[in-house]
Amino acid sequence: MLHEFLRKRINDVKNTNVLKLMTMLTLILVVGYFAGANLGRWVYEKVSSAHNASQAQAATQSAGGPPAPPAVSVIGHVVERADLALRREYIGRVEPVQTVLIRPRVSGQIEKVHFKEGSMVKEGDILFTLDSAQHEAAVQLRKADLTRADANLSRAVKYNDRLKAADKRSVSATDLDMAESDVKQSFAAIEQAKAALRIAQIDLGFTKITAPISGRIGRAEATKGNYVSPAGGHLASIVQMDPIRVSYALPDRSFMNQIEAFQASGDVYNSTLILADGAEYQVPGERDFESNVMDSMTGTLTVFLKFKNEQGTLIPGLMVRVVTKPARERIAPVVPQEAIITDSRGDFVYMIGEGDVAQRRDLTLGVEIGTSREVIAGLEPGDKVIVRGIQNVRPGMPVRPNYPQTGSSSKSPAELARESGYDLPVVGRE
Repeated sequence: MLHEFLRKRINDVKNTNVLKLMTMLTLILVVGYFAGANLGRWVYEKVSSAHNASQAQAATQSAGGPPAPPAVSVIGHVVERADLALRREYIGRVEPVQTVLIRPRVSGQIEKVHFKEGSMVKEGDILFTLDSAQHEAAVQLRKADLTRADANLSRAVKYNDRLKAADKRSVSATDLDMAESDVKQSFAAIEQAKAALRIAQIDLGFTKITAPISGRIGRAEATKGNYVSPAGGHLASIVQMDPIRVSYALPDRSFMNQIEAFQASGDVYNSTLILADGAEYQVPGERDFESNVMDSMTGTLTVFLKFKNEQGTLIPGLMVRVVTKPARERIAPVVPQEAIITDSRGDFVYMIGEGDVAQRRDLTLGVEIGTSREVIAGLEPGDKVIVRGIQNVRPGMPVRPNYPQTGSSSKSPAELARESGYDLPVVGRE
């Protein structure tokens, strides 16, 4: 029995090992099949790729050079000339060239007011008349003093002449000296009397108060019947209306840009005015003068212009807009700032050359004008530059430019300037 049991167990073990061995062999065969298939595909792809590359190389060599890279689509711009003498606007204030406060120079009661308040008066017109009776009496008194001084002089001269004609032994030297002194004192008294009479006559003339300048007179601060004196307030005021002055604050940067023109004679700016209602004052302004001190608080220089004002449109104290443009033109090529690139070698742009090929062009730049930049050297009007798509461009690369807006050029400097608040007039292309 034991023998039979052991034989069966041995047969079971043998059958199990055979099954495991068969299973393992089957797995090995399956893995080998799939690995072989993938290896064959990889080898096939490598061989095909190499074959294609060989064919491409052969085609390139037969063409005579490396394949050209595809053209890059970019936005182009045609360089134009513009007048960089830009118009500027400032806030200005109308001021009279002359202002006079009318004050009495003698005391007296006002007898009459001769003007209409707010009217135009001319130099020499009588404005006020003061009571002149007291001053007329003073003139008469001074005339009497002059007559008395003249009589004293006549007496002194005659007495001195008699002493000189008498015998020297009968006249003392003291008497002669006193006689000569009386004559000189009489002459001095006459001059004094004449001066006093002149003062009295001047005071009498001051009883008629006249206009010292031509202009518009304001309110009468004192009327008929009021007693006035030099120590009191003013009686009225007159402001000159024609010509009239306008002042505005010019920034120090603008002054420095035009300093040569300011130091020379003649106009620096062509100036006009925009009134409060938006209308343009039709009379151009002229340079008057500039303040001799720069305002340290605001960094501005006060500039004064002179305007004709025959119709009285400009009233002192009125706020206006002063529109200025440099009297001298400044024509130069301009380029959009978005086209400018800066590296270690300096500023440059990519210019679209013959055959629509990008070329580097180094620049010397001037001032900024809104979204544009002055070109001192490097570009000429008519040159084409790339303004957008620059990041994909390299020197020598073909490009496919597009010129929006007009079909042949990008936005003009004037359009770019207007977008940024500047007025940049385009002169034209060459």
